[in-house]
Amino acid sequence: MTGVSFVSIVVAVVLLSGVFIASAHSRLGLPAMVGFVALGCAIAVLDPDVMTAISPDVATNLSSLALAMILFDGGLHTTPNRVRRAFWPAMSLATLGVLAQSAIMTALAHAVLRLPWLSSAMLGVAASSTDAASVFSALGNTSLKARLADVLEVESGTNDPMTFFLMTVLIDLARGDPRAFRPLEVALLFAAQMGIGLGVGLAVGYLGRRLLAAARLDAPGLYPAVTLAMALLSFGVAQSMSGSGFLAVYLTGVWMAGARMRERLTVLRFHEGLAWIVQIVMFVVLGFFLVPRDFADVAVPGVLLACGAIFVARPAAVWLSTLLTRMSAEERWFIAWAGLRGAAPIVLILFAVEAHVQGYIALVEVVFFVVIASALVQGTTVERIAETFALIETTPTESVCELLAVAREAAVMVPIEVRPGSPRAGKRLRDLAFPPDTLCYAVVRGGKAIVPRGSTRIRAGDHLLVLADEGAIPELEHLFREDQVGHAEALP
Repeated sequence: MTGVSFVSIVVAVVLLSGVFIASAHSRLGLPAMVGFVALGCAIAVLDPDVMTAISPDVATNLSSLALAMILFDGGLHTTPNRVRRAFWPAMSLATLGVLAQSAIMTALAHAVLRLPWLSSAMLGVAASSTDAASVFSALGNTSLKARLADVLEVESGTNDPMTFFLMTVLIDLARGDPRAFRPLEVALLFAAQMGIGLGVGLAVGYLGRRLLAAARLDAPGLYPAVTLAMALLSFGVAQSMSGSGFLAVYLTGVWMAGARMRERLTVLRFHEGLAWIVQIVMFVVLGFFLVPRDFADVAVPGVLLACGAIFVARPAAVWLSTLLTRMSAEERWFIAWAGLRGAAPIVLILFAVEAHVQGYIALVEVVFFVVIASALVQGTTVERIAETFALIETTPTESVCELLAVAREAAVMVPIEVRPGSPRAGKRLRDLAFPPDTLCYAVVRGGKAIVPRGSTRIRAGDHLLVLADEGAIPELEHLFREDQVGHAEALP
């Protein structure tokens, strides 16, 4: 068996296993990431050589790119309007909240694990990054109040750049870089990273919007290729300029989410699928670095730190960072409980593994406990907490909203006047051979609008309002060639 065929089989088995695990997690009540990590552990036990193929350097680069794709998917679901609504509380949580939570977790890690302060700080920073996708996956088909959902989405997309910056500074300290010991240079580095990430993200997002607005691609599948190229371009350019690639790729997704986008549903589904694939890969890779027989040694401190993260650090950080916001106590408690950990802590701790900081093996295993405990304890109860605090609202599901967006952006309204003597007069709507992707949604007759049915008979003088794809307009004009077909109008 050749190397390529063996790798193909392994990847196929991993992805298929991940799909079945993800499909079963809602029925079993267990978070999917638990199964993904277990799969990685099993592969490492069956084939110990996998650790030589997946070095910490390879795992870090692979996981960083995977996280960029996850953040871009999150950005595509967060329009600029949502960012504006949630800006101040989300920014406070992503900055002051991250610093407070990191400090508390650092103290707890130092006390429990007896590690040096620097290693403890790395664990504290890694455990402070949250994942909104895990929250909404746990919520199932229920819908949070709009502003609360916006805060969680924007916080999770913007706290990753903050935690990665802090981890970079800590690794520089571990390596003895003199710049990391100078507060002014650290502040300038922060401003440069975030400024470059902001500039690149908005610039590439603007370019992506213009491309999508001007593109008239023959195949719907080409539109996701454009958005994927923009994501990779944003991340790569920002990273090459020593900026925050994670902030850039998230902002690119946000800026493109507000564009009038053809094949929006195709694009969203593509990136959602890609995000699932990279999450499977990332958690399986984490499993490679875990040694099950060592779990017993870190089980007690791991559980203690997981409890500290869930019940102490996150609530304290949320209350501190939202003191000046107009949030109810119920909303603050829910945000504290909804701070689920996801992919980012794994990527962050892999940086510590790559740098070989003191106690890095214990750090990986403890972060595993924190992430899995967060998924098990918070993930299985977050929906119940939202219902208890009456934070659920009866709004259309995301899929319905997406379909409305598709109708608004990919379709046009075509007015048609049925003239006297038209062969269509007297016929029922169901007898007319409307082209595919069209819908007659109103008949204006005598100054009144009628909601049509298939049995509605058309009369001379009627005005039909037809929702149609732009490509179907020539067929409509041919069908109503004796009648007056007006100019197509884009929907507002």
